[in-house]
Amino acid sequence: GGRSTFIEMPGQLWAMSLRAMVRLTALACATNPASALAPGGRSLVGGAFRVASAPAASASTAAASAAASAAAGYDNGRFAGRYALGKNLPPVKAKNGFRFARTDGEVRVLGGACSEVLSGPNLAELLRPGFELEVRAMEALRRGEPAESLSVHTSTGVPLQLEQFLAALGPHLPSKSGDWCVNLQAEGASAVHAAIDMALQMSGADLGSPSARTRVACGSSSYHGPASTSPGGGTPLGAQAKGLTHPVRYPVPSPFLRWRGEDEAAFHARMLADFNAYLDEYGHEVGVLLVEPQWGSSVAAMPWPPALLRDYISAAKARGIAVIADEIMCGLGRHGAEPAAGGTGCFLSECWDLQPDILTFGKGIGGGAGHLLSGAVVLEGASKLQGGPAGTAYQSHTYAGSSARALANGAALLASLEKWRPSVRAIEAAVAPIAAELNEASGGAVLAHGQGALWGGLFAHPDPQARTAANLEFKRLCAEARVLPYFVPVGGFMLTPRYDDDPDVYGAAVRDMADCALQAARSMGWAPSALLPVSKPAPRES
Repeated sequence: GGRSTFIEMPGQLWAMSLRAMVRLTALACATNPASALAPGGRSLVGGAFRVASAPAASASTAAASAAASAAAGYDNGRFAGRYALGKNLPPVKAKNGFRFARTDGEVRVLGGACSEVLSGPNLAELLRPGFELEVRAMEALRRGEPAESLSVHTSTGVPLQLEQFLAALGPHLPSKSGDWCVNLQAEGASAVHAAIDMALQMSGADLGSPSARTRVACGSSSYHGPASTSPGGGTPLGAQAKGLTHPVRYPVPSPFLRWRGEDEAAFHARMLADFNAYLDEYGHEVGVLLVEPQWGSSVAAMPWPPALLRDYISAAKARGIAVIADEIMCGLGRHGAEPAAGGTGCFLSECWDLQPDILTFGKGIGGGAGHLLSGAVVLEGASKLQGGPAGTAYQSHTYAGSSARALANGAALLASLEKWRPSVRAIEAAVAPIAAELNEASGGAVLAHGQGALWGGLFAHPDPQARTAANLEFKRLCAEARVLPYFVPVGGFMLTPRYDDDPDVYGAAVRDMADCALQAARSMGWAPSALLPVSKPAPRES
């Protein structure tokens, strides 16, 4: 359609990745995790796909649904949760570190998407100030006396604990001028929306003008919240539902875009050239660039090459594009990287000297016990935002940073964060050799990678249907082994241990999971020549 060739290659691969995501989501909704059926009635027999007859809706379907509800211990058919009606997971009765006691038995949870950072006595100590606050409030309420506030509607005030949180956050921010501010939300997707909101306001442009640069550029592999309306990911409700997100994604150095025989330096140089070409073509529309210094589910926890990411950010900022570093997955020290001089190592942006305009945090900042908190930090130029049309983010709601317990938990975590770096590195030392062994033993069929307490792996086949089939078998084997990584839609897994997990015990569970991944990959019968990297496309005819 007249676009540069760099768009077409990533576009084809992104479309494949999107199809895989949609198919895998449909599969999770329509089948049992242990089922051998693939999406659309396809099953894998002897390494080849065949079409299976579609089951007709009948009384047996209703009976199966009733049986599933009975096994789950609740009316599974009434809960439209993470998975489809009738397909949600069993209740969790108790936790002991990464060992979860569910109603269907104990399972070793290796994933959880960075939602928890501590457990046991360490978590108890982190939660103690908020717990004691709640005890005092409950006693006052019981006696009919004025009670300390547990939550404050944003239109009526702020919690007392906000001051404590701000004081704890400040030392961790890579702000050179000290002219920073933070907008607080309840979860990560809202924090990203708030970051975009503030970045556009700080541009000083007339955002209502038809020529305003209000588009948000996302990577060809990216995730910044639920795909329905958040930037990145797929478009299950159509592209219009994603609002300001630019319809064309910029190229990123994921394994899906690398060519066979291309060394790392050449690959990075080609990606940077393609990114600059992207900016040449679309930069006049783009006001914000979203980056993930270490990917989440879209590339299974793969870290960006730091020097290349700095080049991307510099190129965008040189064109007047604000850069947001989404560290909801990798931030809060989970990355395990060495702090910059004078820094604390809380954010990867500091460790790698990325110098974004805004960064986001979330997940475990609330303590990982259900007290929700997230945020977007303007690192430089808060005074510019203050002089803008709103003076803050438009993105706000009833419970945006209103939980006293979440703020108390966050302050406690930030105050203790630096002491957990040795533990994060001990986890890395336990997981890294297992990942390396899996890569070697699989003959390239699995690409495992990561750092600190954030690891993952991809089934390295360019065909989304092949990766979906491998993921199915992998899920079945993990269910038998009673291990539960975070299964990523693109085909593979993520590992997000708590910082205080025992490295040896956790490592043993990871080894069991790695065996499952290896068995799944081998069962596919993929020829080495069929694996990633992809073949270089033939030159286009003029």
